[in-house]
Amino acid sequence: MSSGKRIATMVIGMIVMVGGFFGGFIQFFWIDTSNVGTILFYVLVVPMVSFLVGAGIMLYGMRDSLSTGGFGMFGMMRAAASEAPKEKSYVYEPPRFCTECGASISSEQIEWVGPLSVKCPYCGATLATEKREI
Repeated sequence: MSSGKRIATMVIGMIVMVGGFFGGFIQFFWIDTSNVGTILFYVLVVPMVSFLVGAGIMLYGMRDSLSTGGFGMFGMMRAAASEAPKEKSYVYEPPRFCTECGASISSEQIEWVGPLSVKCPYCGATLATEKREI
């Protein structure tokens, strides 16, 4: 499930929880308050049921995060962070052999003539470095 759908189910779950909570209290003011059972129903049962339904909706939206070890908003943030591409690191190395004279080149013998080029110590040819991923 995408992070957008996860956030949408979280919001819907919160709306159900808060709406049922305040809805139970609002209904309490519209009814006859002489019966204690009716009072308890609207003050305790309706908010509790709406809390359980809203929590179920939220857990349904987080089921992918829960199965991967994340929980709640932190699990969604970790899932979103893990979807980001990893940054690659590169290093530029001098070639092992000169392309002009064929001499073997070691890193102690080379002279850097630019940020990505070296000079052959034998023939003076300018050689491009080789890009290698770390």
